[in-house]
Amino acid sequence: MSVHLRRRYPRLEINTRKLEENARTEVALLAKSGVSVMGVNKVFCGLTETAAAIVRGGIEVIGDSRIDNLRRLAAIADLQFQKCLLRSPGLSEIPEVVGHADISLNSEVEVLRALSKEARSQGRTHQVMLMIDMGDLREGIWFEDRAAISAAVKELSSLPALSIYGLGTNFNCFGAIRPTLENGRRFVTIARELEKEFGVRFPVLSGGNCTSYHLIEEGTWPEGINQLRIGGLHEFGIEYISMHYVDGFHHSSMDANRAASDLYTLRAEVIEVNDKPTVPVGEPGVDAFLETRTFQDRGVRRRALLAFGRQDLPSANCWPVDPAITIFGQTSDHTLVDVQNCGVPIRVGDEVSFELDYTALLHACNSPGIEKVCLGP
Repeated sequence: MSVHLRRRYPRLEINTRKLEENARTEVALLAKSGVSVMGVNKVFCGLTETAAAIVRGGIEVIGDSRIDNLRRLAAIADLQFQKCLLRSPGLSEIPEVVGHADISLNSEVEVLRALSKEARSQGRTHQVMLMIDMGDLREGIWFEDRAAISAAVKELSSLPALSIYGLGTNFNCFGAIRPTLENGRRFVTIARELEKEFGVRFPVLSGGNCTSYHLIEEGTWPEGINQLRIGGLHEFGIEYISMHYVDGFHHSSMDANRAASDLYTLRAEVIEVNDKPTVPVGEPGVDAFLETRTFQDRGVRRRALLAFGRQDLPSANCWPVDPAITIFGQTSDHTLVDVQNCGVPIRVGDEVSFELDYTALLHACNSPGIEKVCLGP
């Protein structure tokens, strides 16, 4: 007897085989410059399949900004890796941080003391990456305040049940300050001065995220920095400063002019098809998001209504796989597409597929209304 499995929509398909291959390519590429990878899994909202894929690809530390996501990774019992909390811990979550993260990023002495006390209570040793703000104005002790940096290192070195994982910094997130050879060297200089002052050695100097990769491509990598906390490179195969596709990676298209790659595919069901004008009829006001809209009159067009909306992911960050289809607009729960020029007529019950960029992937993975399906080995 055959069994019919009903497909659920909307559905996000993630090709974990290609993700694993990208991770393997990334690890080998960065190793040529003496740089290891902390694989950032946060865009996938704690999916164990994506974390396992990049671990199989050679990444030994998984980073996430939320404890709940790190907790889910305990289900991966057959692979060895460490877990790092990428967002500085709150005092309210110290027990969970120690219980579910091997490493955390920190800059507050009060939090370090709380981590030490909790780690002793749990009989664990917790590793700390002390963050230095080199100018981007997000987390970290300000790089010019050497007294505060020294005080934090001194405190960290003295606290029981804590160990120094390394020093870290970040670029291009809040202040959009680009990583450069100059600010990278300045960061390394601070690290070397601290090592001399306290007689310690920082095993890891973590020099930022995937936006720092461009320095490797340009041959201007700051000597001494030996780790990057990366998601976008293995997730999309893109260099994020000049925004180009990196050779050797599977790429997820970020524009309508490239062929679909099937790294990440959103499949949506058609729930209505009809011919309607392209300009609304009546007195205009504001839409459901209190925004005014303008419309180009293209006459009566064949259009399809899809069963996902802005609360799932923004249409501005996805592209129809079929180039004959264009996005007409979106409400909270519906996406409207123009199917006038499709070679094969679109009918109710058909599916329309989309390529996603990082923003759309982030929304889709965090939407409970979207089914997540991992396709891989």
